[in-house]
Amino acid sequence: MKTVPALVLMLLGATAGATEQKADLKAIGQGRALYRQYCASCHGLDGKGGGPSAAALKTAPPDLTALTKDGMFDEARVRTSIDGTHAATAHGGRDMPVWGRVFAKSGDRPSEGGAQTEIWMLVSYIESIQAPAAGTK
Repeated sequence: MKTVPALVLMLLGATAGATEQKADLKAIGQGRALYRQYCASCHGLDGKGGGPSAAALKTAPPDLTALTKDGMFDEARVRTSIDGTHAATAHGGRDMPVWGRVFAKSGDRPSEGGAQTEIWMLVSYIESIQAPAAGTK
């Protein structure tokens, strides 16, 4: 009789994993839309740094597809770069892009919580476009 609870737990875990995966795919899709709106002008649609506004920057935008180092994606650094708490010299200090402030002040996103959700979606998308490590497929 102990197998029935174990089976139920296994099925619940599988369902939770599928739901989480769908949520992640939705976040990545929404992050892609935000990326195109806020980031692609400098970083390019492909994330490699060749957007139409890149030439106007003091420093070339980084290749956002190459942020994974030693198999690790530094989510916190990417998040703080987007929200403005980590100043990037190419952005002229903390003035650009402080998307956290922009998202928090937008009419349909009037809260810090909404801003953090959108930043999380952007980070999810950027993580999804990371180039595979050398020697892997």
